[in-house]
Amino acid sequence: MRNTIITETHQNGEIQRFQVIAGFAWENLQFAVPEFDPRAITEIARLYRLNIVEKNPSAYGRLVFFHVPDDIAFPFSDHSGTLQFFSKNITAKIQLQKLVREGNLHWAGVWKCRDTSVEEFLGQLEATHVLEMVTGKKDEITFIPIDGKVGFLSSLTFPLAVNSHFFLMDPTDLDSPFCELGTPHGLALKDGVVLNPPLNHRPCLLVDNTGICYTTQVELTDLVIELDSMHYRHNKNAIFYFRPEVRVTPPCNGTDVVITGNTVVAVNRGGNTIVPMAGFVLSLPNEISLKDTTVHFLGLEAYQFGIQVGPPMIRKSMMVDSLCCPFYNPLVEQVPYPSTVYPLPFETARAARIALGTNSEGNPVLVWAEGASKRNYLVGEESSGASLLELAQFCDRQHYQEIINLDGGGSAQIIYEGKRYLKIADRYEDNSEAERPIPLALVFSASCSQ
Repeated sequence: MRNTIITETHQNGEIQRFQVIAGFAWENLQFAVPEFDPRAITEIARLYRLNIVEKNPSAYGRLVFFHVPDDIAFPFSDHSGTLQFFSKNITAKIQLQKLVREGNLHWAGVWKCRDTSVEEFLGQLEATHVLEMVTGKKDEITFIPIDGKVGFLSSLTFPLAVNSHFFLMDPTDLDSPFCELGTPHGLALKDGVVLNPPLNHRPCLLVDNTGICYTTQVELTDLVIELDSMHYRHNKNAIFYFRPEVRVTPPCNGTDVVITGNTVVAVNRGGNTIVPMAGFVLSLPNEISLKDTTVHFLGLEAYQFGIQVGPPMIRKSMMVDSLCCPFYNPLVEQVPYPSTVYPLPFETARAARIALGTNSEGNPVLVWAEGASKRNYLVGEESSGASLLELAQFCDRQHYQEIINLDGGGSAQIIYEGKRYLKIADRYEDNSEAERPIPLALVFSASCSQ
């Protein structure tokens, strides 16, 4: 692999630094999930405290971030009315929120509940450092589960590692009871196997089995969903409900199967299901009893790699100079969908950026546009970050052929041969780098095969 740092200086004295990695093959690029790390909850709480709650404390009450380990005593039933849950995190969120709503659970310096097993459960979460609170001024409690995939990119031991997908992060991203903070969304495809389905009508970067890379549109409704060895097709023997078209499924006499990633997290009988922000609902006309919660997506077997984050920067060697795919705009969209907060406008909103695609020879290339420190930006010393347009212009100057923007901002980083060559934009009070936890990464592995 080749690692290059490019520094560009502008007339006003600002600089922009870019790291470019080339010389790797698509067949050696794969997705990896960091090991869950309890420190991720502390970092998420810190980000909320500084960037969200302290800016508008009257808008928030007590935010309780938590994750339920597999080995902890669990006091809740996996059934609630017409719902059956297959996720401890989501079960705990819904049941705890119900106790708060009914006045049976509150905070008085310690947790107080009529059911002492719930007090013990919350106490165990605190004692094992998988529960942390951030407090605003409102008199309310909101439980926010943290996805079990959330960890740190630096924990992965590969020659190359980079954050990949957008994930649920902002409070407005958690619009459904089936949402977990940290859940990635958008297509993730390796060797014909879909790890995450396409969502939100954004273009996908696909590499076919001959090695040809291009940007195209892939929709969830193009795929066949396999569940318990049964195949389901949209508007044939099932209906796929997803955002932004639908927030709540209509009443029905059958079963709503709630899916995030490649896993069923709940089933609901009778409809009226709030569609997850980072998933969808498979609505079936009959009642079913699941034997296996694993979901398979069929229809992309001709591709060795695929990713959907967005937006595109370069398509067919032509620069994209505007936001050409949908992102949530509350002034236009009635139904929220992730990312509900996005660094617009396209032309001027600067941040750290990550991009992936093909260079002038049609070979894979990875780009990190270093962002400015959020605490101590010094013109001419710190990189200014790049707007989406500036990233597209950089890629155009390099004569790249196909490029798509990946997850940027405070998450943006490349770790190459165990080292960061540029700086993360998130910083602690002393301006040292603060690594943001992520749920999904791209890594180079020499052991991958086509």
